[in-house]
Amino acid sequence: MIGRIILIGNYKPDKQFSMQIFEVLMAEGYTKSKLHVKVIRPGEIFRKLSLNKQGVMKWLGYVDKFFLFPIQLLVTRSINFILFRSVSYHICDHSNAFYLYFLPKKKTIITCHDVLAIRAGLGFGDTYCHATKSGKVLQKIILKALSGAKKLAAVSEFTLNQLLEIDTKSDSNKNWIIIHNALSEKFVPLPEEQIQEVLNKFQQLKGKDIILHVGSDLERKNRKLLIYMIYELQKNWDGLLVLAGEALNAQLLELIQKLNVSDRILQIQNPSDKEIIALYSRCQAMIFPSYSEGFGWPIIEAQACGSPVITSNKAPMMDEVGGNAALYADPNDASSFANQFLKFNDIKFRNATITLGYENAKRFDFSNTIRQYVELIEN
Repeated sequence: MIGRIILIGNYKPDKQFSMQIFEVLMAEGYTKSKLHVKVIRPGEIFRKLSLNKQGVMKWLGYVDKFFLFPIQLLVTRSINFILFRSVSYHICDHSNAFYLYFLPKKKTIITCHDVLAIRAGLGFGDTYCHATKSGKVLQKIILKALSGAKKLAAVSEFTLNQLLEIDTKSDSNKNWIIIHNALSEKFVPLPEEQIQEVLNKFQQLKGKDIILHVGSDLERKNRKLLIYMIYELQKNWDGLLVLAGEALNAQLLELIQKLNVSDRILQIQNPSDKEIIALYSRCQAMIFPSYSEGFGWPIIEAQACGSPVITSNKAPMMDEVGGNAALYADPNDASSFANQFLKFNDIKFRNATITLGYENAKRFDFSNTIRQYVELIEN
């Protein structure tokens, strides 16, 4: 029986917010499973010497991550060995698979969230990700390390199949399985008075219906489609598109001006968890038109909060995550998303979709996901 687990977290300056959320969830879950949990991550040491020079910051960050932290891992591993501690390790983000070289393979598990960046580095054109020359080298290093994992959990069947397609090391002893992402227990519908209290500072929302998108400005998130969709909906819907997450880039701001829809769009940058849950609870629909994902967390978060969802007719969003509880449309066709949204004018249909969403979200039960991880550790 494993009594201790050390989670390997991300370098904070990299601002991998979704990975930080996953790390926190796993720490909570392992603690509830009576494991002694410790989280370690690369410290920001050399990067602080960069004097805020961007190019220098990047390379000094690599020193922190790829030279100093491996030493810390070796020291940690040695101390646990000397003290006869039964310890397992969980690399929470596959992009840190390199650290597996400094940990006991049979006692280390890795979560693979997607292989989009790796596939982009290998030249695949279906990822909507871009790789620099140094990025291509880094992704090959990540893939080589990832392929050496004895225990791995992919967050979707789609992600596991894509990984197996590019796996560089055939090994019948690998224990690679699918463990879907857990839905945090905090995602529940808020009562109307609490929604108003949380969102009161956003005056533009008062009296307005809203369509919500949660995500970043990455090309694969396809925010451009949402802007075109709002343009098409102008005559049929008098509401606001709320873009929650990163600030819009210059290209999207230019498109908004060109289509003259700036008064129909509200940006909410870096919303808090409470604000996200309030927005899920308040919106007419959450629209998630991504071209590529490893899983698609906002789909089930929105459903758990009582929002109907429209997402891309692509794997893993279609069927594996959204199931029969979401509507689907072509991520290259703004009109198809607009037409799907207008179906929610039928209140009975919208309520039925919401009910299906609640049931679908239950498939991603937090305790069940943690149980599967504990079994993978102990196997």
